[in-house]
Amino acid sequence: MLALLVALMFVALTARLWFLQVLASPELNRRARDNRVSFEYTNPLRGRIVDASGDPIVENQGSLEVRVNRQEMGDQAEAVIYRLAQLLDIDAGVLVEELQDPRYLPVQAIPVAEFVDTRPSKPGVTPFGERVAMYISEHQRDFPGVTVEPASVRAYPFQRLAAHILGFVGLIQKEDLEALDGKGDYGLNDVIGRAGLEEIYERYLRGERGIRRFVVNSDGEVLRSLNSVDATPGADVHLNIEIDDQRAAEASLAEGLQRARTLDDSQGRQIRANAGVVIVMDADTGAIRATASLPTFNPAWYVKGLTPMQQAYLSNPELAPSLNRVIQPYVPGSTFKPITALAAIGDGIASTTGSYLCSSDYTHPGDTSGAVFTNWTTSNTYMSIAEALRLSCDTVFYRFGSAFYESYVDNQLAPDAQLLQKALRTWGFDEPTGVDMLGEDGGLVPDAEWAETAETAEGDPLFPFGWVPGGDILTMIGATYPTATPLQMAQAYGAIANGGRICRPFLADEVVAPDGTVVKDIKPRCDRQLPYSGTELQYIRNALFQVVDTGTANCAFAGFPLSEVPVMGKTGTAERGSEQFQDTSWFGAMVGPLDDPDYIVITMVEQGGFGGQVAAPITRDVIERIEGLEDSPQPGCGEADG
Repeated sequence: MLALLVALMFVALTARLWFLQVLASPELNRRARDNRVSFEYTNPLRGRIVDASGDPIVENQGSLEVRVNRQEMGDQAEAVIYRLAQLLDIDAGVLVEELQDPRYLPVQAIPVAEFVDTRPSKPGVTPFGERVAMYISEHQRDFPGVTVEPASVRAYPFQRLAAHILGFVGLIQKEDLEALDGKGDYGLNDVIGRAGLEEIYERYLRGERGIRRFVVNSDGEVLRSLNSVDATPGADVHLNIEIDDQRAAEASLAEGLQRARTLDDSQGRQIRANAGVVIVMDADTGAIRATASLPTFNPAWYVKGLTPMQQAYLSNPELAPSLNRVIQPYVPGSTFKPITALAAIGDGIASTTGSYLCSSDYTHPGDTSGAVFTNWTTSNTYMSIAEALRLSCDTVFYRFGSAFYESYVDNQLAPDAQLLQKALRTWGFDEPTGVDMLGEDGGLVPDAEWAETAETAEGDPLFPFGWVPGGDILTMIGATYPTATPLQMAQAYGAIANGGRICRPFLADEVVAPDGTVVKDIKPRCDRQLPYSGTELQYIRNALFQVVDTGTANCAFAGFPLSEVPVMGKTGTAERGSEQFQDTSWFGAMVGPLDDPDYIVITMVEQGGFGGQVAAPITRDVIERIEGLEDSPQPGCGEADG
């Protein structure tokens, strides 16, 4: 009996093995394949951007996001889109257009709606975003491919403040995935920095994704968990920006543009003053304390996606609100004169003890072309360089330009024969400053090589006979040909203030991990020394103080307590070369003790007219707000140089 029982057990076992290995093998193989390891990624909390005091300028806010996967909708796409449009109360055509965006991969879930504020508008009322989430969850069969996901979006406590430098984030696109291949763990529904500091410091702000691994069956049921790694939040980027200074810069610029539009220029037209820039920068280190560029925009617009009205505003070429004018090139006008004056002194063409004729007009000696260069004001006296800066006499500088040209003619075969151009490049012109901003232009220092290919707007040669005296003559007063960005001018004025050191302007001070570790310490970089003595630089600073005290900026600073807060500055008015455009208004200032100024303020207004009339009063307003001085009535200044 025992032997029979054992035999029957072996028969049963053999039969079972035969069933499993032969009859049931295909089905079991299918089930085994269906049991798979699934991955679920958790997005990290993006790092904040904070000001010099640690107050957040960009932070995070909870949100709900409706996403649509086009592939998972299958043959129900039309019905799903119609239902979703009704639920979200948006036009179905708009929804279709968003889902047909070629920037996204076919397998990518596209966000079509965002509910940033999930708090109820009234007590006891469920927020709209939560109602949408619950409805889609309860009617999933009607919405294949549609999910509502918790998300974290960027929030801007100060709204438009510093928009151009902050930038914004956006959903990753297929070209981004290709470009970022191997440079980080990015998924199809991640957001990345799209402009400004968000893009520049993406690698630090992003953090690292978390991951959960678990085994699921063919029904999607979780059979068991494996292991998981929590997401690591991104690091915070600490800026040199002082929020109070930033407010002062933006408010003063906005008020100044509005005030300027009520004035009339010398041609009897209302000043347009359509755009402008204010920069506040530490003179000793290059740390940027404020940078305003108007017109501007609200980076929060990009959180929910641009409306047609916002898109039209941002695309308006006349306003160009997305353009960061801080790093765009402009003809600098007479704000260039302190720099070219030092170039003339350094190359022995002029001296701090010399006396030079300030005539009403000037013609280069021996020039038979008939070119006459006029002064902006009538005069016929001899004066020092300091006096020429105080009154902004053009013809004194024309003479220096002629001397630079003659030096070039005499030494054309020698390296760096164009001494003026060599000097200007030493100041950092003709190259980007290296600031942590995207799209920085290097400006232009015109020279003989450039003149060989330079063309007019009509495509004709600008210099058909090669480099001529007018090239150096006009460069000396920052007119017609040379261009510089407002930030390059801030860098140059910083060098005049700090003893001749060229300091790279920089926005970010350090990057700090969530545990407080400094992962990137951004130190001042002042690695170039100008070849001018402390005495020569002090001579220029004294002259620029006289510009404000009794010179071309006197009206704009009438009643200002210069004994309490010394200001050294230079007005500038740059012609645009066409009657269609009004002059560019400039003012460059150094604030603080004459022997060691504290900070730089650069103001530029597009189509703003005279520098002393528009840019200088704005600069005064900025300084008063930064220094906590009592507001003073803005003077109604008439013509003052340029």
